[in-house]
Amino acid sequence: MNERHRHRPEKKADKRGQRERRPPKDSVSLADRLGGSATPEAGPTTVLPAGSRPTTVQPQSRKQLREQREQQQRRARQRWIITGAAVAGVVVIGVLLVLWLAGRDDDGAAPAEQGRTERTVTMTLAADGDAATSGALMVFDADNTTAGSVLIQSRLFVEGPTPGGLPFGETVLLGDDAAPGSSLANTLDVVVDDTWQVSDQMLAELVDAADGVLVDVDTDVLAGPAGGQQSIVVPAGDGQLLGGKDAVAFATYLGPDENEEARLARFGQVLDQVVMKLPGDRAGLLAVLDGVNATESSTLSSESLTDFLLGYGDIGRTGDASYQSLPVDTLETGGPNPALIVEPAGLERLRAGLLADSQPPDAGGEQITVLVQNGVGTPGLEQDAADLLLAKGYKFFNGGNALEFGREETLILIPDTTSASRTLGEDVAKTLGVPASAVQVSDQGSSIADVIAILGADFKP
Repeated sequence: MNERHRHRPEKKADKRGQRERRPPKDSVSLADRLGGSATPEAGPTTVLPAGSRPTTVQPQSRKQLREQREQQQRRARQRWIITGAAVAGVVVIGVLLVLWLAGRDDDGAAPAEQGRTERTVTMTLAADGDAATSGALMVFDADNTTAGSVLIQSRLFVEGPTPGGLPFGETVLLGDDAAPGSSLANTLDVVVDDTWQVSDQMLAELVDAADGVLVDVDTDVLAGPAGGQQSIVVPAGDGQLLGGKDAVAFATYLGPDENEEARLARFGQVLDQVVMKLPGDRAGLLAVLDGVNATESSTLSSESLTDFLLGYGDIGRTGDASYQSLPVDTLETGGPNPALIVEPAGLERLRAGLLADSQPPDAGGEQITVLVQNGVGTPGLEQDAADLLLAKGYKFFNGGNALEFGREETLILIPDTTSASRTLGEDVAKTLGVPASAVQVSDQGSSIADVIAILGADFKP
């Protein structure tokens, strides 16, 4: 056994040489380890592909190699630090830029008053203790030198002061100076800055202070008991100069066979003339307004009303102030005075024109409207329906009484046979607690609301 161990190294020595006399690894040249024959003076050679000539390199110690590696690592760390700092800088700049742009966007979405030059005032005309006979949304823009008025019908159903809505003329009876303006703002979806309530007596005094108004009287203005003997207080005729009392009679007159647009046109003439003929200097106009206690029922101060009317009057005197009636649809409810509601296409034209600078920040949102009529006769039934519809997110319009009472089953009218309208009608029926069979397609043509509900005895709030 010992002989076998003694002979194995000798056998390996015959093949690989005398390994027992091999010097330490560090003292053997690279040429010797690779079987080369280069002399020490030539230095070590690099291993190259076959056929290539070797090139010489300067010998390096382990210390030098270690120092070189440490230097390379330091440079690598420096590059990472520099790169990281650069990336972080770019990120910080990007974040700051985004925040700056967001701040600019926020500024652009600020309330309508910021950067807005147009001012709007709702004006109403009513005898003391009575509903308003007419109104106007007066608009003045000093920067763009524009002025105009949208004449408002007294029977226009408006939103805001009460959940079910009410005629515009009745908003002056609510005891809130701002009620006419806020209700009109909600109905038209525009910004109304202030409200100016004018009594018949106040208008007469303003007309007298302006030395009368020059108007075209289109028909004899009558006075006296309805159905009784009436007298002519203002005869028909063009170019008549009316004093305060006659001007109010003319502005509020509605003949027995006339629609409200006729009275609105007369009111518009008087309003235009008064604004133009009042004093054109600030001190004089302020004195007139204070003299008639013009801001007694107003959200404006005397000074603010003076500035508004002064600017409006300057444009009116050039003939550039415009007057137009609010576009409306008629809702036949069976009574002698049908209700009026805003005509959507006409309103959009106004919002794109005269009222373009008075859009609220959230203008343009759509809300489904449901007009409700009482087909039973039970007082307050419409308000019960309003509570249910408003809680579901619908917009409620009070359509008053139906043409006939005694309806047993509620009727839900939709505009067409599309699946969308059918689904909408069924949801309104469900909200009111009546069966889906109540839904029918309306034969009334274009509707002033998305859905009309005529309540029957089966409606149990």
